[in-house]
Amino acid sequence: MENYGKQTNEFRDRLAHFEYENQQISQENNALRERVVESQTRSMRDNLIFRGIADVENYNELENTEAKVKEFMGEVLKIKDNINFHAVHRLKPKTDGTPRSIAKCERRKDRDRVLAIARDKLRENPRYSVYEQFPFEVADRRRQLIPILKDARSKNHHAVLRDDKLYIDHKRYYPHPPRSENRDGTRS
Repeated sequence: MENYGKQTNEFRDRLAHFEYENQQISQENNALRERVVESQTRSMRDNLIFRGIADVENYNELENTEAKVKEFMGEVLKIKDNINFHAVHRLKPKTDGTPRSIAKCERRKDRDRVLAIARDKLRENPRYSVYEQFPFEVADRRRQLIPILKDARSKNHHAVLRDDKLYIDHKRYYPHPPRSENRDGTRS
């Protein structure tokens, strides 16, 4: 019995060690995942998504997407000056029959100006939209924060959404309080 007791204690200690290591690996994995999402967000920083611009009938047909975006910007957004693009292309095909999205600006100032004009001009035209491109994880977090943002603004608070971070009255808002670590490595 004494031998079994020692073995049981050894197994408990080993299990606690494995649980601790598993927790450390999980924390490292989450930190790496966040760094990848942050890197993706930075790489998409100059991208805009234009929705509602007429698509070609045949997906295999060649089209001048840059010319279509510039035409849209001139006719709908009334932006007459030349804005240069690194790349303009259709994103993956849509399954709901809506025109596929288009994306990418050369200069950040141009991107910001187009976005501001689009927000103003397209309020009464739901057929079109222009918005920033974000990785899926960031877009999902933003979807959860937008109702909170709107509620805060309706209560006359200063609320701003930057990427996937919400600031209300200049303080970061956390939908779920950040978990803290205890001295023994467990989370509370």
